[in-house]
Amino acid sequence: MFPILVLVMCLVVWADATPSHAETVIDIGSRRQLFVDRDLVESSTGVAFTMNAPSRTGRTVLLADAPWEKAVKGHIGACCSLLKEGEKIRLWYDFRFGDSVQVAYAESTDGIHFAKPSLGLHVLDGSKENNIVMESKIGGSAVWIDPRAPKDQRYRSQCKGYNAPNEGRLYCYHSADGISWTLWQHLDIGACDTQNIAFWDTRIERYVLYTRQNPNAGTPARSRVVRRFESDDLQHWENETIVMQADAADNAIYTSPTPKPPVDYYGAAVFRYPDPDGVYIMLSQPFWHFKRRPPNERWGKDGKEDLRKGERLGPATIDVRLAVSRNGVDFRRAGGRKPFLTLGPAGAFDSRIVWAIPNPVRMGDELWFYYVGRNRDHDGYIDPNASDSLSGIGLAIMRLDGFVSADADYSGGELTTHLLSFEGDKLEVNVDTGGGGVLQVEVLDEAGAPIPGYTQTEATLLCGNSVRMPVAWGDRETVLPLSGKPVRLRFIMRDCKLYAFGFVASDRKGDTRG
Repeated sequence: MFPILVLVMCLVVWADATPSHAETVIDIGSRRQLFVDRDLVESSTGVAFTMNAPSRTGRTVLLADAPWEKAVKGHIGACCSLLKEGEKIRLWYDFRFGDSVQVAYAESTDGIHFAKPSLGLHVLDGSKENNIVMESKIGGSAVWIDPRAPKDQRYRSQCKGYNAPNEGRLYCYHSADGISWTLWQHLDIGACDTQNIAFWDTRIERYVLYTRQNPNAGTPARSRVVRRFESDDLQHWENETIVMQADAADNAIYTSPTPKPPVDYYGAAVFRYPDPDGVYIMLSQPFWHFKRRPPNERWGKDGKEDLRKGERLGPATIDVRLAVSRNGVDFRRAGGRKPFLTLGPAGAFDSRIVWAIPNPVRMGDELWFYYVGRNRDHDGYIDPNASDSLSGIGLAIMRLDGFVSADADYSGGELTTHLLSFEGDKLEVNVDTGGGGVLQVEVLDEAGAPIPGYTQTEATLLCGNSVRMPVAWGDRETVLPLSGKPVRLRFIMRDCKLYAFGFVASDRKGDTRG
């Protein structure tokens, strides 16, 4: 019996030490991997995952300062969009005056100075000397390029209509050049009173639309949530799903004096990063209303009580929060729910509302986030620290891939990934070690043992600040012998921030991500 018992014990020990054949190997190819979530992380010690908010520049890159804009005393509305095409940044901005809502156009070669060309397309106050490209009292525009559309319809946009008989429906436009637009169709998908984000999703090979729903509309308990649809043809939309709404943690943060929740979600900009096959990034727009306003402000500027809708609550502000997803449906809040783009200083143009414009622009090794700012709250009350109503488009800047970092302090830490397979012959990291921090990378096999030639003892101490620092083990930089094989990466860190990693081909000519 004793030999059999020993054999059984040895088999048990061997089974515990051998990785399960059912363990999934994550194929990352040569795609950049960010630490926006922990899906790739098997274990970590002494590491904190930190959201890194972009730094606002404090400048306004676009104001309502054209002669025709000054003449009608208009302001920049929230729902703007932009695209970088070649060396040009193209901007479609929401312009509002009186009861009118238009979409106007501007462009820039440096991302800071925007020109407003006189396009002569639409008459305003008897003149075509303006840069209006879409009219008819529409809002919520978001311009995008449809990779499946005919060439003369490659630019798309969808807006909420404010005119009868199509009030509340989506106005769908297309264009060959982004300047001359044709109304294509109206869609009736229910409430869509926000910026309406659409794109072709390569993961499911269908169109997706992110818009809004208004539970308990027309009652004092009204709230707002972000929903998602899918379509094969941009005409028939299905699989409606709520993707962002106030949850128990949101609703518990304050006690609202009315049936209205303390916060709801006015809208969200959703995009794939760093490319059409990357993770889904959501910049959601929470609308905060949890405290009583002064008696003279509780029913709005006209002072008329509306018991059907309930009284208005402060602070009536909107900022931007970060959420991420691997499937475009299940979004997880990042950064402990702290603001990703917060309000500007008291009295500034963005001191009451900050609205993220979809799709950050890559400028070299930076991501530029454009946003609309206002110093009037959602109820129309101006920041008391300002002498006049202000609005404009601002700019905030972040390092490439910098949404979230895995941080180790002075005492050190480490992080190990799940089993991965990759393509390429070099490993690069996006890291900032400051002046005295270090990073080393060890490569482990399926059983978790260091692979000879790629051990911590052989790993070069990496120091510096680079979005694409090459990893080395002594004189060895190539990882080609490991390409296509299941491996784990062990990052040994001290006093540094690790943002991303990726495998590349050594003959790659620069980072081609747009």
